[in-house]
Amino acid sequence: MSIEDVVDIIGRIAAGFEAACARCLAENSDVVISCIKEQMLSGLDGEENHLTPTYDNDSYFDEAGFWYHRAKDYKAWKRSISPQVSGAVLGLPPRPDDVPNLYITGVFYSEITAAPNGYGLDIDPGNGNGPAIVAKYGDCLLDIGPTAIGYFNANFMLPARVSVPSSIPCRKLSSSMK
Repeated sequence: MSIEDVVDIIGRIAAGFEAACARCLAENSDVVISCIKEQMLSGLDGEENHLTPTYDNDSYFDEAGFWYHRAKDYKAWKRSISPQVSGAVLGLPPRPDDVPNLYITGVFYSEITAAPNGYGLDIDPGNGNGPAIVAKYGDCLLDIGPTAIGYFNANFMLPARVSVPSSIPCRKLSSSMK
């Protein structure tokens, strides 16, 4: 077997692995979305940083309206509609009292979707307030964080890798190397 043959086989293995990863993400996009929602419920973005601005430093509470200078009351109201709890799947800690989780009625959460793009997923915040929320809290808001990546890899990506070798002619490599 020539070095060109080995390079060709390795290239096909890599292409098969990439395709299997993209397929796994597409088939389990609902899990990815659930992980992102759990991050946000814990007050975290896709880099696992607390969401900012916090209630204590959000200019929203300096604007005229019902919540004008009432961040403390808003936090109490938020505790009543969205308790601070640890993540059920990822085990992320509860959000601190002054950190938002972007959940009020669930509309924003319900509009988040994932679409396969050939090599991964495009996460979309929907057409409602989602784009404004992402603009306020940062582009990495809808990224999948390190804890979620570890969970997804261990529970979905690694089990899916078993299907990769069956689509690659590995016998040619192993029988020629004897």
